[in-house]
Amino acid sequence: MAVSKMGKMLFVKELSDDDIPDYLAMLSETVCRILWIQSHADEAWYLAQRIEKVKEGTTFFVCIFEKVSEKLIGAVEIRDPSYRSQLYNWINEDFWGNGYYQEALALAVQEYFERYPLEFSISASVNVSNKRSYFALKKFGFIDRGIFKASTEDQYKLIFYNRIFCRYT
Repeated sequence: MAVSKMGKMLFVKELSDDDIPDYLAMLSETVCRILWIQSHADEAWYLAQRIEKVKEGTTFFVCIFEKVSEKLIGAVEIRDPSYRSQLYNWINEDFWGNGYYQEALALAVQEYFERYPLEFSISASVNVSNKRSYFALKKFGFIDRGIFKASTEDQYKLIFYNRIFCRYT
């Protein structure tokens, strides 16, 4: 297993075909509902597309693993800056509330800015009803950029600046 970044509780590694069964097994009904994922089949198709984009270098996608068990517990994708919302991420709800999300995001963001040093920010969108994700992103350092209408419901627009390029740090 080619680990990209190692943390205290977690590690992340680039998405591969071998990860798909574990990814789908950990993608719970709760997470699917929050992310508006219609089915595991749809997500499997999405993952196949992401693997191609990872190979092309047009997306950044890592899976999150619990360090001791080496169990896949979530994922972080940071899409091309042309996307309205670059950040796509989740952690299985059995791992909420223990600092895993903050560490996973830190590992992923650090690696992203190392791989793409000319990028200076990451955008995120969160449904207004999803307060848990909104406050987790705010805690990490994302800042508000407003609220906009989306097809599902209103969404917060947030942005995280690469501290190397940010004059406010």
